[in-house]
Amino acid sequence: MRGFTLVEMLVVLGIMIVITSITILGQSTFNKSLTLTDTAYTVALSVRESQSLGLSGRKVTVAGIPTQNAGYGVYFTEGNTYVQFADIYPGKPGDDLGGDCPGHTVNEGPESRPGNCLYDVGEDSVMKTYRFDRGFNVARFCGESTAGTQYCSDSGSNSITALHVVFLRPNTESSIMGWRSGAPIELVNAEIYIEPAEGGASRGVCISKVGQVAVATSTCSL
Repeated sequence: MRGFTLVEMLVVLGIMIVITSITILGQSTFNKSLTLTDTAYTVALSVRESQSLGLSGRKVTVAGIPTQNAGYGVYFTEGNTYVQFADIYPGKPGDDLGGDCPGHTVNEGPESRPGNCLYDVGEDSVMKTYRFDRGFNVARFCGESTAGTQYCSDSGSNSITALHVVFLRPNTESSIMGWRSGAPIELVNAEIYIEPAEGGASRGVCISKVGQVAVATSTCSL
């Protein structure tokens, strides 16, 4: 009975190395896909939490000063962070966006509301700043205007640099604002796409005007 020759052993070892490499690479890709999906659901849950807080009208206390009826929202820019905030600026209730901010029609009394449905850096109360790990980023975000125009952070002619999503009682609808050329633009939906830093597959967090929040494996279809 003869044994294996050196050539046969090298061939077998080569086959084993190839199979092992494919298995490890496949497992790594699968794990990264699961982590990416989990990250997108974390973003969606923080939007849902803001929606719940906004509809509950939870009181916000900053520097010992309580604020009633504040809206709660999420603020997105491109990069590896996003902000959950309470919309308390400006403190004087009123219709500061000419009707774009729902519910800002009462200036006095228990139904009056502060804020402007935007995240004002240094003025609004930051609930939490989320930072992605594992190399994920907000790669881009988009929204459609009331006139049907599509705006995206990566669009040359119709670009927006930030996205503000706010919820406030008693409205079940969301207030979605894009920031363009130093001014807000009202949107009827929002799409936030999470990607690895090196690119590739993405997950979309989709928010509709009526308050629907969903995660898409490719592009949103609200």
